[in-house]
Amino acid sequence: MTCPPEARPLVVLLLAAMKNLTLKQIGGRIGMAGKIVSYHLTKEAPLNDEQFELLLQGVEATPGDVAGAMICYEALVPNPALTPQERDVVETEVREVAGWFRGVLIESVPLSRAAPPLDEYPRPFDAESARRLAGMRLLYLKRLPEANRLPVVKAARELQTWAVCERIAEEAVQAASRNLSEAFHWAELARQTALLVKGPDGWRTRLQGYAAAIFANTLRVAGKLKDAEKAMKEARRLWVAGSDPDHVLDPGRLLDLEASLRRAQRRFKDAITTLDAALLVSRTPARILVKKGFTLEVMGDYEGAAEALREAEPRLDKRSEPRFWYTQRFNLAVNFSHLGRHTEARDLLEQVREIAIELGDEIFLLRVTWLEGRIAAGLGRREEAGLLLDQARRGFADREMFYDVALALLEHAGLLLDEGRPAEVKTLALNLRDVFQSEEVHQEALSALRLFREAVEREEATAELAYRILAFLFRARHDPGLRFKS
Repeated sequence: MTCPPEARPLVVLLLAAMKNLTLKQIGGRIGMAGKIVSYHLTKEAPLNDEQFELLLQGVEATPGDVAGAMICYEALVPNPALTPQERDVVETEVREVAGWFRGVLIESVPLSRAAPPLDEYPRPFDAESARRLAGMRLLYLKRLPEANRLPVVKAARELQTWAVCERIAEEAVQAASRNLSEAFHWAELARQTALLVKGPDGWRTRLQGYAAAIFANTLRVAGKLKDAEKAMKEARRLWVAGSDPDHVLDPGRLLDLEASLRRAQRRFKDAITTLDAALLVSRTPARILVKKGFTLEVMGDYEGAAEALREAEPRLDKRSEPRFWYTQRFNLAVNFSHLGRHTEARDLLEQVREIAIELGDEIFLLRVTWLEGRIAAGLGRREEAGLLLDQARRGFADREMFYDVALALLEHAGLLLDEGRPAEVKTLALNLRDVFQSEEVHQEALSALRLFREAVEREEATAELAYRILAFLFRARHDPGLRFKS
């Protein structure tokens, strides 16, 4: 570590104090009188390179010792460009980052002892240990403020690995469903980390393609489909130009993400074809099959969706992937309800509720309540269904989940109209006001809902109309280009 001349005397004195050495003892180690050591450390002329190296030998300083002393020096010597208050803020941040990184190294060094060099293509048998180590480092990275993460990655060579890049990329995917700003942060951090990874050019290029695909996926979730298409083309170019002969990265991941983009573009047949190609090579076939099931559901092919979800079932592990397990079971139950197979849907419901309770996820539990109401309606338990659907609608409204509000409301309205209770439907329809003001519900869905509200106001609404609009809303939720045929 470079040490500026003006800092050298204090660095030596700090190290001497840390190791409880007198100047006489230091001199004895290097054949120099204690008075001469004192002279070198107190004279106005700075220590030259030779003198500094000699005194470092006297205190038996390692490069790590010097680095630590330099951190102390920089904290103690005032920076004329900063006010005292600004310096306090800077030093507080530095201490937090230094403490974080020290913790990272202390915990990860034992795992790193047998790690291959960072500038080589990773050996397949080292991949799992590298991923475990990366998971540990990601936990520490997540504790930092967003603004500090990239500077730390740039400064810490131990974070500049393919496995850390992979974990950061997957963090972006997870964040996309809950916080787009956070997702973009992680996606960009993955791209920057990929640029810092060392190794053969082909391997680095393939990794950069992987990270670029994650960024494209984040754009897709944000609804920026033109930008997502452009980013995915660049990801594909980098992926194809790169190399990963031992398939360290999931060879189906790019196809997986590309299929999601095709679905968002309403190119459903292309999405299914891409998912089928991904299924042949993917390391996570269950995820591909669940995505295929979802795409077929959006297309209105509920039979095909149920088949794909059934195929995924034996490949899932409830213990290691509880959320994914929930998604597969929940989606299968929804498709059974579309097909009128309410008894089979009911049998799945208890499994779904159990995992939602274990996860402590309120949204999952709320969706279970909605589905329970829908199944109860299908089984002819109308009073129970009305209570459950009303409970779910209120819960969705409290969380401003207005598309879900509309689904629960129409299902309940259909029940009431079937029973000849139009006055209650008119009261229920008042709850559509918040739906109409929501940005979550797209124009085609709003147009269909307005038709229903107008029919209710004219006292011409029928259960058949409510259920037709409900069926449309199910498909239009993820296909905003779909038109309602009145």
